[in-house]
Amino acid sequence: MKILYISSVPSEKEFFALKDKVRKGVSTTAYGMEEAGIKFHTLIQQGLVADNNTEVLSLVGRTVSFKTHKGLLLGIKKEKKGLIKYKHLAVLNLPVLKQICLAISFFFNTLSWLLKNKNEDEKLILIDAAYVTVIPGVVLVAQILRCKKIGIFADIYEYMGDVVNDQTKRKTLAKIIRKLVSKSYANLDGFVVITEQANSVVNKKGKPYMVLEGLVDIKEIDFEESFSFQEKSPRVIMYAGALREQYGLKALVDGFIAVPGEDLRLEIYGDGDYVPEIIKAAQIDGRIKYLGRVDNKEVVEKERQATLLVNPRPVNEEFTLYSFPSKNMEYMVSGTPVLTTRLPGMPKEYYNYVYTIDGEGTEAVTEALKKMLEKPQEELFKKGEAARQFVLNKKNNVLQAERIKRLLV
Repeated sequence: MKILYISSVPSEKEFFALKDKVRKGVSTTAYGMEEAGIKFHTLIQQGLVADNNTEVLSLVGRTVSFKTHKGLLLGIKKEKKGLIKYKHLAVLNLPVLKQICLAISFFFNTLSWLLKNKNEDEKLILIDAAYVTVIPGVVLVAQILRCKKIGIFADIYEYMGDVVNDQTKRKTLAKIIRKLVSKSYANLDGFVVITEQANSVVNKKGKPYMVLEGLVDIKEIDFEESFSFQEKSPRVIMYAGALREQYGLKALVDGFIAVPGEDLRLEIYGDGDYVPEIIKAAQIDGRIKYLGRVDNKEVVEKERQATLLVNPRPVNEEFTLYSFPSKNMEYMVSGTPVLTTRLPGMPKEYYNYVYTIDGEGTEAVTEALKKMLEKPQEELFKKGEAARQFVLNKKNNVLQAERIKRLLV
C-alpha cells in the first residue's frame, strides 16, 4: 500500500535542526506546533509501516515564522527512515507568502505523487485536518485523480465546522478560510476524529469515520521488565503539559495546598500563561516545585517515577467535547496511576483504568487527592499497571494505524 501523509510534522532530525534557527530572545519554542501533535502524527506514520508492506511519503510544510526563525528560505530536505520517506518542502519565510507558496507546492507535489502511483491498486492520502491552508488544493487534485482521502482531526477547535470562538468570528480572513476548509471537509472520503462529539461537527454527510482518541508507542513494551512495585518517598504528584488556568492549573495548585502531608510534592512541568502564579504558589508552599519546560523524554521518565499523575482539565468548557488530551495516554502508558476529571470526550472504557476527580474546582481536586493518598501505594501501583496494559494492548500505534487503513475498505 502507498500512503501520502500531508502535515506540518517534520522528521525528528529536522525538528532538532530547526532549533539552531530559532532567533535568540524571541521564542523558547523550536517549532510552531506542540510536541504532542508531532508525537501523535509520528506514531501514526510509524504504525502505518509496521506491516512492512506499506510505504509512506510524508510531505511536510515546516511551521516556522520570520519572527521566530532565522533565514528567508528553507530549502527542500529529503530523508528516509525505514519505509517512511520525508520531503520537507521549501519554505519562503515571509508572512502570507509562506502559506501561498506552501499551498501551491502541496498541490503540485500531491499531483506528482498521484501520477507516479496511478497504477497502484491500494493508495491513500491522509491529511492532518489542522493544516487548513493546504487542504483545499490537496483535496481538489485528489478528487480529480480519484484517490481516497481521509482527514485526521485533532486539536483544531477553531476550524471544526460551526465550532468557532469569538476571536475567529471577527476576522474576515479566518471566515474565508473556514468556508473553504468546510467545503473541503465535505469532500473527504473518511474521518478520523478524536471524540464522537467532534464527528457530529465535521462529518456533516455521515461518511465513514473512526474515533481515535489517542495512541501509544508499541515500543513501550520494551520497558516491561523495569516495572515492579516499590514504596516511594517523597510521594510525588505530577502534572506535565500546557500551563493555562483554563486547563485547571489553578484548581490543581490550590487544591494541592489544602492537602496535608510533609512527604508530598507537587511537580509541575511545562510552559504557559499560568507560570507566574505557580511560582508564587511555590514561594508560599515549599512542597510545590515548578520545573519548567524540558524534553519530552525527560518528562516521560519523571512520569514513571511519580506516585500519581494528574490531569485537572475542567469538564464544563465547550472545547473538552472535541478533545482528548494526548497527555492522558502518555500518563497511562507510564505505569503510574492517573487521576483525571471526567472529560466528556473520554470513552467509558477508560474509567476502569483511571481514578477520577468528581466535581469542579479546588475543593473537588482536594477531595480527590486526599482519597488517592489514603490508598496503599501497592494498590495505586496495580491500578497504574492495569492502565498501562490496557493502552499497550488496545491503543498502540500499530493497531490504531491498521484501523485507519481499513476505514474505507
